[in-house]
Amino acid sequence: MWLAWNIPKTKLTFKVLFNLILWGLWIGLPLISPAHQDHHSESGPIKDPEFSEHIWLELLTIVPLFYIITLLLVPIVFKRWGVFVYFGVLFLFIALFFGIQSLYHIYYMPFDVHKEFFDFRGMFPLIMISAIGSTYGLLLEFIDFESKREERFSEQLKSELSFLRSQISPHFIFNILNSIVYLIRTKADKQAEDVTIRLSSLMRYMLYDSDQRMVPLERELEYLRNYIDLQRMRFDGDVAIDFQINGAMRACTIEPMLLIPFVENAFKHGVSFVQNPTINVNFSIDNGHLNFRVENQIGQLKDESKEASSGIGMKNVLRRLELLYPGKHHIDVTNTGEIFRVVLEISLHQTK
Repeated sequence: MWLAWNIPKTKLTFKVLFNLILWGLWIGLPLISPAHQDHHSESGPIKDPEFSEHIWLELLTIVPLFYIITLLLVPIVFKRWGVFVYFGVLFLFIALFFGIQSLYHIYYMPFDVHKEFFDFRGMFPLIMISAIGSTYGLLLEFIDFESKREERFSEQLKSELSFLRSQISPHFIFNILNSIVYLIRTKADKQAEDVTIRLSSLMRYMLYDSDQRMVPLERELEYLRNYIDLQRMRFDGDVAIDFQINGAMRACTIEPMLLIPFVENAFKHGVSFVQNPTINVNFSIDNGHLNFRVENQIGQLKDESKEASSGIGMKNVLRRLELLYPGKHHIDVTNTGEIFRVVLEISLHQTK
């Protein structure tokens, strides 16, 4: 809820409005006070000398005390020396301004000559403005603290996401290069050229588009389509691949490189030691709600060389989902021993 407060313009607006409302009520209410209206019904409170003297009294005591508290005592004394020193210094300032208030009554308010020098009723407005000033100053400090905390969290998030992406990209490149080597050795020149073009498209997306905060959903799915087509060429019909997309993708954006680890994981573990391997990849998009489903068979034997590096992409993408889509995604991973299935649902960002 405090994300809005870390914007300097929002904080400045809050400070201006608070001060206008505070002093408008504090000084303006006597204008409509029944006591002043009844006592000087002909001239009105503005022409009443008693009222003007009270205005000067506010400017000499109440206003300075408020800004001393908010600009000096809370941000410096309270933060540096703690609450006990703060209240001690605050009491001294209240006593100082009470003395100024009493002297002002004696020498500059002749209509109040019977007032005693130590009339402790005059302490009430000083205590009241001290409470308001302390609350306001602490609120500003809390806003600053939340603003800095959100800024630190944002920077930490950016650094962590950058690190996760740097892990995903080399891992994926190594797999694709292995596929290219296999195709160059076994296929015709034309197929090798087609593979190289598709790889170029993949690399362009990884190097440029993946640095963006969000990309159009069409670009992410085009990236996956190129990857799956490369795998089709590599296995040349030995793996049954079903890739389907349903729904309108326009105006939807997604975090780049978010979906590829699931598909890559299906090819990594759903082909080796599997009889008649089948991989199903299905997208369904409806009004910004993405349903993504990947399913592959599981081999009865394990490839130890793959097990050593397996799970890097999957762990990273799960962490990225937690960071980027908190409360906006649901993932269900099922392993029956024969079938491995991932069903991911995300509420995507939609552009107008």
